[in-house]
Amino acid sequence: MSEKQKLIYVKEVIPTIIKRDSILSISTKGVTSLTHGFHKYPAKFIPHIPKWAISSYLNGNKGTILDPFCGSGTTLVEGVLAGHNVVGIDIDPLSTFISKVKITLLNLPELEKIANWFIRNIKNEKRRKFEPECETIDHWFTKDAINKLSIIRSSINKIPERFGNRKTVKDIQDLLMVCFSSIIRRVSNADNESQKTYVSHTKIKEPEEVYSVFFPKLELFIDRITKFTKLANPKVKAEINCTSSNESLYQKFNRAKFDLVITSPPYIKAIDYIYNQMVELFWIGDLFDLQTQAKQNQKKEKYIGTKHLSKVTFKDYTPYKNILGIKKLDKKLQSVFVADKKNGHKHSFIAFKYFTDMEKHFTEIAKCVVKGTPYIMVVGNSSISNICFDTADFLMQIAERNGFKTRNMWGYKIKNRYMRFDRKGRGGIIDIDWVIDLVKK
Repeated sequence: MSEKQKLIYVKEVIPTIIKRDSILSISTKGVTSLTHGFHKYPAKFIPHIPKWAISSYLNGNKGTILDPFCGSGTTLVEGVLAGHNVVGIDIDPLSTFISKVKITLLNLPELEKIANWFIRNIKNEKRRKFEPECETIDHWFTKDAINKLSIIRSSINKIPERFGNRKTVKDIQDLLMVCFSSIIRRVSNADNESQKTYVSHTKIKEPEEVYSVFFPKLELFIDRITKFTKLANPKVKAEINCTSSNESLYQKFNRAKFDLVITSPPYIKAIDYIYNQMVELFWIGDLFDLQTQAKQNQKKEKYIGTKHLSKVTFKDYTPYKNILGIKKLDKKLQSVFVADKKNGHKHSFIAFKYFTDMEKHFTEIAKCVVKGTPYIMVVGNSSISNICFDTADFLMQIAERNGFKTRNMWGYKIKNRYMRFDRKGRGGIIDIDWVIDLVKK
């Protein structure tokens, strides 16, 4: 596969039949339509892909769609809008929280009632009551931002006391919490465009004023969720699980019937989701027991593709003894191990662990689906220690030895990135996402 081959231009709707190894340039209007645009999230794939898969493989018949790396819920939103039941899995708690809010239909009269009270309460409140546990909060936010963010969070916390503990009220409270989270990066001192959460001393940022950002965002959220609620079928069932996609899925889903699997797993060593979400977690991390950096660091070690590993984890690893059985991949791991004098040992292990974890993932998914079930996976290739890994090819081979068959593979050009940054050789900017079209054998 060549990422430099001629692009095929597509307007919005991806054709059902695509020639193998094609690379599409897709017109990406509507990427943030309805609830898709609720919260920025790194490495999201475009809704056109699940929409294409649903149209191609469910043919209008109602079914159940599984997304085992659901991220912020792109597949789930499209599944619900198309009238299908959906199940999402992700290890990241903020991701599953955002996903849950995006696909939850609300009681609209109750939403209007609570939202009106909520706005009045914020405007009438003068003193902050919610205090983040972050000891360096003054580094990340101005005093004015801290005060106003505290008032908004305190107002959200009051909702059950004021309106009761019914599920319909909790769903609205969750919507307001995600709306709150969605503005935090913009009103912080942290750089808006970097994957890393840091305060630049060379490019000084002028944070946006909290209320001037929050109230328009709240209006947008209410408008979008209202439209989504009116469009979606209230009989659709949705389930979201915050867990790893390769941990005992068979025990949980052995009696479930999935008609289609659509997902986009993490890149190797590319995204530190918790670090990326750090300022948000200072303010809502207590919902997930991730409100401090120490707790965040413990959590991130469990993510597939993570680069945050202690030395003891890989001290006995060698790519000459620990092999994956794919000749080209094993040679790549050995090349990283030898060529990178500083970090080769660790980086080789990170890649080895990524593919080992993904093998466990395919094994688990194979147990949960029946023969003929389509599995659409979207993934980008990676550069590790300046050595290119054809991740899509390797995952395809791993899937094929774990109960799947490849029907097709094609790519599309990534156009609109959240977090535009130059990684200076440490992972590279990924320009093409590859779509692996698998089926259970």
